[in-house]
Amino acid sequence: MLRHNEDSILGKIIFLSETLQGSKLEDDSLDKARAELQEVSSYLGVDEISAIFFAVIFVLQNQRSMEVNLHDIAEFLNYSFLYILEYRKNISILEDCGLVFMKVRKNVSPHPENNGYIITGTIMNNIIDNEPIIKIENDKDSIEKVFSEIRRVQESFIVERNIMNYTEYKRQMFSLEKRYENNEAVSNIKKIYPDDYDSRFILYYFCISQICGVEIKGPSQKRGCWESPVCELVSLECQSVRERNLFVEKNDILLRDDFIKDAYLESEDFRGRKILVYSFRLTEDGIKKIFGNEAKKYMAEDENQNELDEICNVIKGLGNLFQNESLHKSQKCAQLKREEKRWSAMPFFKTVQSIVKNANHRFLFYKVVANYLDGCRSYLCAALNVLYGHNKNYFSELRLFLDEKHPLLELGFLDIEKKPDVDEITVSEGGKAIELLYGKNADLYKRCSCDKNVLEPKDLQKKTLFYSENVQNQIDALCQSLEQKNFKKMQGRLKQKGLPTGIAVLLYGAPGTGKTETVFQIAKRTGRRILHVDIAESKSMWFGESEKRVKKIFTNYEKLCKECKRLKKNVPILLFNEADALISKRKDVSDGNSAQTENAIQNILLEQLERLDGILIATTNLCENMDKAFERRFLFKIKYEKPTLDVRSKIWQSKMPELPLTEAKRLADQFDFSGGEIDNVVRKCEMSEVIKGTRPSYEEVVDLCKNERLEKEGARSIGFSFS
Repeated sequence: MLRHNEDSILGKIIFLSETLQGSKLEDDSLDKARAELQEVSSYLGVDEISAIFFAVIFVLQNQRSMEVNLHDIAEFLNYSFLYILEYRKNISILEDCGLVFMKVRKNVSPHPENNGYIITGTIMNNIIDNEPIIKIENDKDSIEKVFSEIRRVQESFIVERNIMNYTEYKRQMFSLEKRYENNEAVSNIKKIYPDDYDSRFILYYFCISQICGVEIKGPSQKRGCWESPVCELVSLECQSVRERNLFVEKNDILLRDDFIKDAYLESEDFRGRKILVYSFRLTEDGIKKIFGNEAKKYMAEDENQNELDEICNVIKGLGNLFQNESLHKSQKCAQLKREEKRWSAMPFFKTVQSIVKNANHRFLFYKVVANYLDGCRSYLCAALNVLYGHNKNYFSELRLFLDEKHPLLELGFLDIEKKPDVDEITVSEGGKAIELLYGKNADLYKRCSCDKNVLEPKDLQKKTLFYSENVQNQIDALCQSLEQKNFKKMQGRLKQKGLPTGIAVLLYGAPGTGKTETVFQIAKRTGRRILHVDIAESKSMWFGESEKRVKKIFTNYEKLCKECKRLKKNVPILLFNEADALISKRKDVSDGNSAQTENAIQNILLEQLERLDGILIATTNLCENMDKAFERRFLFKIKYEKPTLDVRSKIWQSKMPELPLTEAKRLADQFDFSGGEIDNVVRKCEMSEVIKGTRPSYEEVVDLCKNERLEKEGARSIGFSFS
């Protein structure tokens, strides 16, 4: 028969348990196992009675593979259960040393008779392998330890009302306060509210949340109830009052004394997105008053949340409330008003309320800004439907937006982006909204709708252009005028004389002569951005929309000028390319709405030219059709003619340097091409070389030139001859 090793700690525990089983803890049984008891006691680092309880739990747990309670221990020792209760403190010693822990709690008392205890697998292995147990220091009076016990009691009271009533809960809380009266946090809370134990109990709850790094959610607004576990910790007679003051009226004593603050907390997904709910937490001052010297340890990283963060969270919360589908429209508006009133002391909401008098307009504004903060679009029709449904107010509001006469648009709080499909029309935050939100840093967040049409000087390719002597002189004079040093001096002088300070330039003449490229090279040379306007975009299917778009062009240009000034960059150039339709002769209004619209656009353009404070350059091919009213508005008027023979020769040489001078002159003599036409031929030569692997011969270049222009059959070739 194999025998166990009686010298191992496992052997000693087995011998001790076998000797004491059914012994009723009589002295003779204890004397038989005294030596083993002392060694087990020394091994565990506890007194002998505690060592006995450990040995019994060890054996019973291994025999039954389940937790062990005090009834099991009494039965094993054949000892009166009532006498066993006298030794509950020894179980506490084992718990404090981490040798056993309570796995099953069937009563909320600290050491009830039917709770179950177990020994962990690590300690089991140490004993079986005859290795020492690693001792873990347990600071009984640490804040974490104290509040973990308070947490256990409070959670038991909230969850297990059938086991613990309020009287028992209060008794256990008082007991813990007495036991840990030397703990700094407990002592401070008792000093602050010596007679108000309900407030103390709530503060303990918030301290636990602070230690765990979580915020306490407010009551669910979807269900329309105001219930939260935090208020279940107080007496029944004051529960409803505390709930109302804390969650609805925001007038609880803990809020007034600046121990608790309310805000918004990003919470669980709602239909695929995060939602914001009420949350409550200790204030920074509250943490300092309660935790004292250890306050920094429990201060959250975002404890010093600035006003902007708070405003953004509130706006997001209002946006979520706006979208809450469980509330009727009237309920929603009433709740939005209450929420808005809560935050009315904040400068942002105070200003909005003073400027935007209509509450529904403000709610719409908050929703759009909330979507902006979340990076989402705001669809106008959907938002209006949330507020009004499809009643008469819905359609009147929609019409005001489409006519751009809505107060939120006129005040600059919102912008509108129209689409052919009315349901696809979006609204976004306006410049005024950004200014209110970000203050002096608003310029960093303002979005210029013209950004996609802005050309940076660094992105423009430097090119050599060839002009006639007369045009070259005019271009040089213009460039000198637009050099920033000269431009600033010139504007100062003109301002002193009471003359317009803007520079308007008209480049006109045959197509392909380099008018647009000239503007690019001027911008490159003088270091200026270009706001490139596509005239085709001014035509719209919306009646009256063309005039608004032209106005928007100048508004965008003003924004760009301000941005350049802030960044200490040169004044940008506003380029109207191929502006024939804008500056042509006015039409008879009897020709219909189209004529009226075009005349209205010209009036806007003339007015803006008078007020111009920057640089505007327009290009056109048809100056003969230009309205006389525009002629005096352009300070520089430079006519582009087709390049002369000498200029054409230089262009050929610059574009195809491999051509001998004689061949370049022959091409220039044969074809009176513009620079643009020469560019087309050169591009086809490059493509041919890529495909064939060799440069085109002179004869092939001539063939390409012959096919450049579309000639009518039977018509005489104009501008060149064949030799």
